[in-house]
Amino acid sequence: MTTAPESDANQEATHPVDLRTAPLSSIRSRDLRASDRDLWADEAVLWERLTRTWAGLDDAAWHAPGAAPSDAGGPDWSLAEHVGHIADWQELAYDYTTRAIETGVWPSDTDYDDGNFDTFNERRREPWASMPRDAILDRLDAARRRLLQIAQGISPETIRSDDGWDWVYPALHGHYLDHLAVIEPWTVELRRTGVAR
Repeated sequence: MTTAPESDANQEATHPVDLRTAPLSSIRSRDLRASDRDLWADEAVLWERLTRTWAGLDDAAWHAPGAAPSDAGGPDWSLAEHVGHIADWQELAYDYTTRAIETGVWPSDTDYDDGNFDTFNERRREPWASMPRDAILDRLDAARRRLLQIAQGISPETIRSDDGWDWVYPALHGHYLDHLAVIEPWTVELRRTGVAR
């Protein structure tokens, strides 16, 4: 799994950004991997921003299609599928991070449909597509707690190494940033059109 945020080491010092409200492009321009950043504080703030987007939306809104087109040619994804996808990768990340701690070996992109993450993710839309909102949120909360517990036991140097950063960050706030780009406007639209109750 890879993420490639643009970075400017001097930008944060001269123009600090509030992760709770800043445009996503502004956040992506920051080097969240920098040694002077608090990795876990960043994760917590972006988690709160993510969960705030769906506050109060009912099950029908969660399952309304149209949040984003499928990157693999399937039907449009719903909010339920986007949030379930985050939970799914956190569950996967718990397993591969545990293995990496035990063996020193991180996964490779080729472990996931030979690096075709679009088809890999498309095949895993169920059970999320039909799962009730509360069950998705329970799975997501449990997956995040487990992943944070194990990831916080890894040294900052290891997490910020190339392999660690490519596999831990994208399952936590790197993934939140990816999906906020879809979820924030989609939940605004759900409320505007009255789909959300």
